[in-house]
Amino acid sequence: MLVLGDINGRALRFAAANAAHAGWGAATLAQGDLYGAVGGDFHRVVSNPPYLNDSKQRAYRHGGGRWGEALSARIVREGLPRLAPGGRLVLYTGVAMADGRDPLLEALRGYLDGHGWAWRYREIDPDVFGEELQEPAYAEAERIAAVALVVQRPG
Repeated sequence: MLVLGDINGRALRFAAANAAHAGWGAATLAQGDLYGAVGGDFHRVVSNPPYLNDSKQRAYRHGGGRWGEALSARIVREGLPRLAPGGRLVLYTGVAMADGRDPLLEALRGYLDGHGWAWRYREIDPDVFGEELQEPAYAEAERIAAVALVVQRPG
């Protein structure tokens, strides 16, 4: 069963149309804050959350935290306990890099290592949304990189 979740009802409708177009058939739509609208465990969690620090804090852009990383970290921290055995969490997001450091990876590394599960994290594109670096929120950031995290719970 395919369950699509989002806090934004319009985004859910678009996701359902995309899933149907891709041949996934009908999906159950769950509008709510992350995992709260859906019970049980998941075999797959795939997420592409907002990851910018939006001064207007619009839900479709603002990721929270200093540079927009908070929602991504929350998706991982709240999602891993909900993975079924053999389940996988895939996160595609952006990270504001500062002083050569990756604040999302730094925030999650201990948590990921603490589970002892297999995980991979890599930078996909070193420079996305470069125009955002002109915003005051990014005064100390060097760049915004697109990254991917894949975590697999042992079967």
